[in-house]
Amino acid sequence: MSINLNVRPYNNKEQLLFPESIGDYLPKDHLAHVVDEAVDEIDLTPYYNKIPGVGNPSYHPALMIKIWFYGYCVKTYSSRKIEEKLHTDVAFIYLSGMQKPDFKAISEFRRKHIKELKDSFVDVLRICHRLGMTELGNISIDSKVMKANASISKMYTEKELIEEQKELEEAIQEYLEKADQTDEEEDKKYGSDKRGNELPEDIRDKETRIKKMKQIVEQLKQAEQKLQNSEKKKINLTDNDAQFQKDKSRIVTGYRVEIAVDSKEQIIVENDVTEEQSDQSQLIPMIDRVIENIDEIKHPNNKQSTFNNTEEDNIKIITDSGYSSGSNLKSLEEEKYKRRIEPYIPDQIYEAKKRSKRNLPFDKERFVFDKTNDEFICPGGNKLHYIAYTVGRGDQIVRIYRCNVFKGCKYFGKCTSSQKGQIIKVS
Repeated sequence: MSINLNVRPYNNKEQLLFPESIGDYLPKDHLAHVVDEAVDEIDLTPYYNKIPGVGNPSYHPALMIKIWFYGYCVKTYSSRKIEEKLHTDVAFIYLSGMQKPDFKAISEFRRKHIKELKDSFVDVLRICHRLGMTELGNISIDSKVMKANASISKMYTEKELIEEQKELEEAIQEYLEKADQTDEEEDKKYGSDKRGNELPEDIRDKETRIKKMKQIVEQLKQAEQKLQNSEKKKINLTDNDAQFQKDKSRIVTGYRVEIAVDSKEQIIVENDVTEEQSDQSQLIPMIDRVIENIDEIKHPNNKQSTFNNTEEDNIKIITDSGYSSGSNLKSLEEEKYKRRIEPYIPDQIYEAKKRSKRNLPFDKERFVFDKTNDEFICPGGNKLHYIAYTVGRGDQIVRIYRCNVFKGCKYFGKCTSSQKGQIIKVS
């Protein structure tokens, strides 16, 4: 069916004089062909509905989707980088049909169609599944810290925001007074009718600085208001949403990117970006969206609840210990999750012990737990009794056991040198 759209003519299969088509310059199994064929299969009606009927013709949605999706595949996320590759990279040239939208058009398309692109993401996943690239039975979830375009030095507490705002306001007043004084002095020196209302170069520079400083004061006020309305302790002036993130051995200002991939070909089945500083709060929302996407891919015509499918649709969810928490384990005990997923999540405390690689005579791993009497027995034969509990890392309830006879123990100093005696904490 012919659709009359206000778009530029687009055909990346057009024959050249050489006589190859552009795609012939790429290997037959090149990823660009997969992206090209996948996008050709999805419904573009939602994109067509947003094309204006008048004005300069828009670039074809198929073109823009292909270069964005292929860009994601080859880790080219910048619209400027994509524009550059439209001039130099054969795969991008092929997918664009030799058209060259600039970075502003590329970025604006993504911004304008962010919802449609998310929906198309599921459509492409469905095609990957039909091609046998996914099994949708084993899903691994992990995260990556992405540094924001914001300096750690720009992180402010509410007190620091108020202090800096006060300093800037005082500096502005000082500049204004100095500018007025200079005006009066130069009026006397040159005459008030000289140079109209144009100020000397140094005063104009000061005015520029004052304008900039007033903008910063307003920025500080807005940041202070936003900080008061949130639960955050600090806020970044450059990027208000960015937070301190631990990335291995360093601390950066940025975000966490959550990704769920199918185990067969590492196809991404769900992703998200969050300002949260821990993965724990992201596990259940990610699992919900993974199940929703998988059910939509495998059963597109099934309109019943996402969690009511058969046991054949069970999914193994694999994560690292960063997603382990008491609240997550409790949530996964709900019937709707037990019916659909099989989680593999290592315990944080166990992982920490394993990393320590200790093999000491009185390592806590060598203490034996007596379940009947709810107590631990140390390698020296002494007993550690339960005394209290606390809430540990990841919302886990941690029980505390303490030895009461350590002062007369012959192993004191070898087992522990604490004046409170040996203590064991267990979840």
